[in-house]
Amino acid sequence: MPDYEETEVHFGRTLELAKKGWGNTHPNPMVGAIIVEAGEVVAEGYHPRAGSAHAEVDAFSKLGRRPNNGATMFVSLEPCSTHGRTPPCVDAILRSGIKNLFVGSLDPNPEHAGRGIKILEEAGVLVHLGSKKMQAKATRLNFIFNHNMLKGRPLIALKMAETQNGMVAQNSGAPSRITEVEARANMMLWRRFFPAICVGAGTVLSDDPCLTSRTPTETWCPLRIIIDSKLVTLGTLVPDRNVYSDEFAVRTIILTTSSGLSQQDCVSRAKELGVRLVEVEEDETGRAKPDALRFALNQFKMNAVYCEGGPTLARSLLGSGNVDYLFKYRSPKIFDNEQALPGPGFEDFPINAPIEQKLGDDLLIHGFL
Repeated sequence: MPDYEETEVHFGRTLELAKKGWGNTHPNPMVGAIIVEAGEVVAEGYHPRAGSAHAEVDAFSKLGRRPNNGATMFVSLEPCSTHGRTPPCVDAILRSGIKNLFVGSLDPNPEHAGRGIKILEEAGVLVHLGSKKMQAKATRLNFIFNHNMLKGRPLIALKMAETQNGMVAQNSGAPSRITEVEARANMMLWRRFFPAICVGAGTVLSDDPCLTSRTPTETWCPLRIIIDSKLVTLGTLVPDRNVYSDEFAVRTIILTTSSGLSQQDCVSRAKELGVRLVEVEEDETGRAKPDALRFALNQFKMNAVYCEGGPTLARSLLGSGNVDYLFKYRSPKIFDNEQALPGPGFEDFPINAPIEQKLGDDLLIHGFL
């Protein structure tokens, strides 16, 4: 049996492997697995995308033979015990003959939690749960999946970047560089993680964003959701925005209201651009209701969204209780001119069990609200 230090190293490796599926496994979790014989790792596996082999099966495939007697498997998440697109992993483990299994975290689904472990133990497999620290890490890695299982609804995350004095722009209506290189690269990684991204009409008009994830290895586009109640971003005097005219335009949808759909010129322009319009309910002010975003996520079968809107959208989502997870970037800069635009204010929205990450001179704090 491996000692504590060796166990933590092996568990750490399963998390590294799990991250290879970053952004590609939705609605499934990211999972990593390794097979150890006589203290040496002889095979590694991970779940690359929904519908493909799970981490345990991938590891067995990479090994290419039956594990030796006394072999041990480490897996970051409790092996599945039900049939989905693929057979249950507990069956693959039992067929392999492995008698020692280390599990990083339990299945978050209340109907399945502990079931896979029970099946294995009843068949004679010794199952060991990771330390509390490791269980916390493994659980947090799949925070979207866990939220989906426990809450039964898509996760809405809000990202905001503010200066030290709580400003989000040096001048209202114009983009400002708040964070620097490391923080901006980190934002791109989170864009790559989420299947959908959302901004309001004001951001589209002022920033003309691409809303893609641009990393050294790829440019990737999530489903782009624009909340534009009046279709102002399609006005006749507004130049074509990137999200409506670039190579990923087919990945853009606009949530609008009956008021927006009454603007025939704008509707015609959307058709010319090939941009989909989705009608949602409006509130007493004519704006899209805050729960319109969850409606759209369900309609398009998206299990999570990364919102990068300005303070207006942020206040609407926060005030209506429609933010589950918050990414708060803080820059040491100060914008103190009269035209500076203040952020939504997060004093009334404390983050539970926050994770802090230093990114150059900037700081990221993120977690559930």
